Amino acid sequence: MDASRVERARRLRPFFEIQLRFAQVLAAKGGRPFDDVVLRMTNLHRRFGLGTHDDAAQRPEWAAYAEGLRAAASLEAMVDWTEATFVRSPEEPEPEQVFGCFRYDPPWPDGEVRIHFNNRDGDGASPLAPAKRGRRLADLAAMFADVRARHPDAQAVRGGSWLYNTAAYRRLFPPAFGASRQPVEPVRLNGTSSWGQFLDHREEVKPAAREAFLANLPALDAAAPWRAFPLRALQTRAPIVDFYAFYGLAGD
Repeated sequence: MDASRVERARRLRPFFEIQLRFAQVLAAKGGRPFDDVVLRMTNLHRRFGLGTHDDAAQRPEWAAYAEGLRAAASLEAMVDWTEATFVRSPEEPEPEQVFGCFRYDPPWPDGEVRIHFNNRDGDGASPLAPAKRGRRLADLAAMFADVRARHPDAQAVRGGSWLYNTAAYRRLFPPAFGASRQPVEPVRLNGTSSWGQFLDHREEVKPAAREAFLANLPALDAAAPWRAFPLRALQTRAPIVDFYAFYGLAGD
């Protein structure tokens, strides 16, 4: 057994717990099977290294996990089972191409490039610390140079994350991009655009965020459960030429 994986599972245990608490409330209020809510409305399928769920190709690993959830007699037992499942699961697969802490999806038919963030620094300090602004800007300059070279037809950039609530993240982008932010409706809850707000750069649950979230659960709206999150996922959009200019790429 990988000792580092065991340690990481213990560190993430409170994160697993708040997701299962959320799923319990949503299942009860929405009249839905608990294990189906866990599948579709938590980050656990991806945390177990299973990628994005596909109804047409359900994973046997998840079926075994769901069976264990149904057999668990208490929330603590479900958290124990989740922790144990995480320990024996593979790491989440890394995207083929990353630029430091960022990556992007090729332009969609509408010409929009979707951008994504994940902490890949691994040095024990926040990737959004003021001292690292230069590093993050270099990541983004390299990424948008790649976008321009590979996808000259790209027209705009879109983001969607709780991170756009924070000035430290918005300052990495053209001002118009951050200024365009608005709440997303509906929100997919199987990734990190909402769930990521509960973890700090050490992968430890933030106590204040946890308490605020749990306090919101009794009033959870089953038709819009994302509104229970302390920070809403925000959507942003700006023309791609703004990014080329901001990162000094316009004249290259």
